[in-house]
Amino acid sequence: MTHIFKKLTPVEEALATYLAYLHPTSPEETALSDARGRVLAEDVTSPMDIPPFHRAAFDGYAVRSSDTFGASASNPAVLKIVGKLRPGDEIELSIGEGEAVEIATGAYLPEGADAIVPLEFSKRSGDHVEIIKQVPPGANVDRKGSDVSRGDIVLRRGTVIGPFEMLLLASLNIARVRVFRKPVVSIISTGSELVELGSPLSKGKIVNSNRYALESLISDLAVPQYLGIARDDEKILGEMVERGMDGDLIVTIAGTSVGERDLVPKIVRSLGGEIVVHGLSIMPGKPTLLALIDGTPLIGLPGSPVAAMVAAIEVLLPVLARLSGVDGAFQWPRVRARLDRRIASRPGVRHYVRVKLRRRDGILLATPVRVSGSGIISSLTQADGFVVVPEDVEGYEAGSEVDVLVYRRWLKL
Repeated sequence: MTHIFKKLTPVEEALATYLAYLHPTSPEETALSDARGRVLAEDVTSPMDIPPFHRAAFDGYAVRSSDTFGASASNPAVLKIVGKLRPGDEIELSIGEGEAVEIATGAYLPEGADAIVPLEFSKRSGDHVEIIKQVPPGANVDRKGSDVSRGDIVLRRGTVIGPFEMLLLASLNIARVRVFRKPVVSIISTGSELVELGSPLSKGKIVNSNRYALESLISDLAVPQYLGIARDDEKILGEMVERGMDGDLIVTIAGTSVGERDLVPKIVRSLGGEIVVHGLSIMPGKPTLLALIDGTPLIGLPGSPVAAMVAAIEVLLPVLARLSGVDGAFQWPRVRARLDRRIASRPGVRHYVRVKLRRRDGILLATPVRVSGSGIISSLTQADGFVVVPEDVEGYEAGSEVDVLVYRRWLKL
C-alpha cells in the first residue's frame, strides 16, 4: 500500500510540523468542583501557608523542649497539665515553665510550646504527666508553611488537574481556577455504507461504530460534537466540513486514502485548505491526513477501526493536548514482557502489534493477537496493549524482552 502515497512521514516529524500551526484555546474560569481533567491557564500562587499554623504531628503533650532535657525512664520530667487541645479547638492556651498541654494530632501548638512528646513516651498521673524521653525543639511539630508557603507557585500553567491537584487547590481554599476552554471537536463519519447505531442492517451496510470509540477516547480533553454521516458525495461532505469549522478541530473518519470515494483530500483543497501531511509511516494508520482550512485544523483518520484508533492515539491526542494547553505529552503505562511468538515487520514503517498479557511461572508474557488486519475490531478487545516495532527494526524474535504500551486499565494476570 506504500506506493499510493508520495511520501510516508514519521509521526514525530508530522507532529512537529503540524503542531507549529496550533495554539491553545482561550482561558475561562471554572469552579474547582468542575475542574477535574481541565488544564490550568495560569500559574497558581498559594494565598496562604500550609499548615496555616504550627500543629501537632502526633497525639501526646505539647511542651517546652527545655523542660524535657535529661528526661528518661529512671529520671522522668514531671510537668503540670494545664489544658487539652483537639483539632478545630479555638480556645487560647499557653504554657509556661514546667507545664504541658494534652494535645491530639492536628491541633494548633499552644503559645510557649515548641515540641510534642508522643503518648508512648509519657505517663499521666492525675493533673501531671511524667515524660520519659527528652525531645529537641520542633520535635513532632508540623511547622507553619512547612508544606507550602504563601506566595509559592504551587501549580504551573499547562498542568492537567487530577485528584492530587484538586486536593492541593482545595487545601489552599481556592474555589475557582482559570483553565483553558475545552476544545470542541467536530466529528464527521464518512461513507455511504454507514448507518447509525440501532438502524436496520441491510446488505452492504455497517454500523458507524468508530464514532463511539473516538468520542470515548477524546472526551477527557475535548467536547465531541458529532455532525453525522456524510455520504460519498462532495457537496454533502463539503457542507459538513464547513459546519465543522465552527468548532476548534474537525475530525473526519474514513475517506482519506486514494480511492474514488476518498473525498476528504479533495474537499480540503476545494475549501482553500492546505494539506500539511498525508500518509504516516505507521501500520495500521498510514492514510492519516493533517490539514488546515482557514486556520481550523482538520485530522482525517482512516476508516478501518484499528487504524483509526492507532492514528487517533498517535496524532489526535497530541493535537488535542496542544489545543487544550497541556504542557507535556501523554504517557501510556508500560510493562516489560517476554514475547512468546515472533513478530515480523517491514522496515521503514512503525508497526503497532496487538498483544495479550499473561503471567506464567512468574514471567510476564506477551502473545501477539494480531500483527496486521486494521479492520479486526475484536483484536483490540482481545489484547491488552501494543508492542511498537520501530521503523528501523525488522521484527522481534520469540523470547525477546519488549515494552508493552498497556491500554487496558484493569488487568487480570
